[in-house]
Amino acid sequence: MTLNLKTYRNSTELANLNGVSLYMNDMMDAALRGRLNVFLQGDTGSGKTQLARDIMDYFSGKSLFILGRNDMDTRELFQRINPEFLKALKEGNLTSDTRIRELTDKINYHLIVNDELPNCVPSVRAQLFNLFDGSIEIDGRLYPIGGDYSIGIATGNIGQQFTESSNELGRALRDRMHLIIDTDYFRPQPIDTFDMLAKDQNPRVDFAAESLEDRSSGIIQRHKELKAKEIPFEKYLIAAYLVHALDYLEGDRSKIGLKSGWPNQLKGHEAGSDAALILPVSPRAAKSIVTLSQALDDITKEKGAEDQDYFNSMMAAFKFVSAYSGILNESLVRNTYHENHYSAMDAVIGFTRAEFDSQKESIAAGMYMASKKKKDKKLLDRFSGRWSFMKNLFEKFAERK
Repeated sequence: MTLNLKTYRNSTELANLNGVSLYMNDMMDAALRGRLNVFLQGDTGSGKTQLARDIMDYFSGKSLFILGRNDMDTRELFQRINPEFLKALKEGNLTSDTRIRELTDKINYHLIVNDELPNCVPSVRAQLFNLFDGSIEIDGRLYPIGGDYSIGIATGNIGQQFTESSNELGRALRDRMHLIIDTDYFRPQPIDTFDMLAKDQNPRVDFAAESLEDRSSGIIQRHKELKAKEIPFEKYLIAAYLVHALDYLEGDRSKIGLKSGWPNQLKGHEAGSDAALILPVSPRAAKSIVTLSQALDDITKEKGAEDQDYFNSMMAAFKFVSAYSGILNESLVRNTYHENHYSAMDAVIGFTRAEFDSQKESIAAGMYMASKKKKDKKLLDRFSGRWSFMKNLFEKFAERK
């Protein structure tokens, strides 16, 4: 099933993977297959809401649109006064078992769209943590949303980004927005604008003309098929690198361990390398990267790709998961990369590629050694410095039955 958007058009290439061009509809398709939340960040009128609205058509009758407001209470969206309570109250037959409120059918919705998310104050954004994790808390109990499939899409304008003041609320919420796309860097081409104007001259996003065809079952099926596919071992190693090697500093120090001292306490050549440019990804983000990589491989194969390059696939996913996740050194992004987070990520990917190229033979030998359940000290000692994590992995793999 190809994701065909009703109104939104964009033929600007976001990435080229396995010789196949990937566009905005492909990236949204990958997010839906992987059940990855998406935050669309961009200037006013760049099509963010229209894109989200077009995705809602695939979940006709099972999608919920929320406009970001400071007085929002997400729990009110999923519950109502129980008619049985009103009846019992009228007849004077109230008992301790009569529930005042009951869940509405919205608890079965698969898609939640939160427009203008940054407009919400921190107390409201905190309510969205569970919502974007696929559940809602009511009276101290968590209820799953959408059964076994739910996904969130949020939008926000430039200049209204998540706050990072005295708390980590912004970083924590961004970690739940698994995929963040800055639409200003991938604006539609002139022909896309022409086609969109020719199709619809209404300057408002039309929420009334909802598609009557519910195509959510096809998306959920693709998600289940993706989950069932075996993940290549190499992808796990690459993910481990992003979690552990990117945390390493000379002298067996840790970037995370430095806390607020990173990156200002770095000196010498480290100040000019990826050691000063990026923090390690979180385990949650590593899962998002692997999942997005799997979905992108799926899509490129459907579009005619014959070969699968796991490293490039993981790096493409790494780029779009991490560019705005809060792990980049914003000072370097601003001063060295002209505020272009994607250029900064390209630099990190270049460093990472060089590191893997330098260890290619050792990694292959380590995988073979682990598969034979043997330990070769001389080989294991090749993994030092930022690669020490790999020594630990291969040692433990060799010990497992």
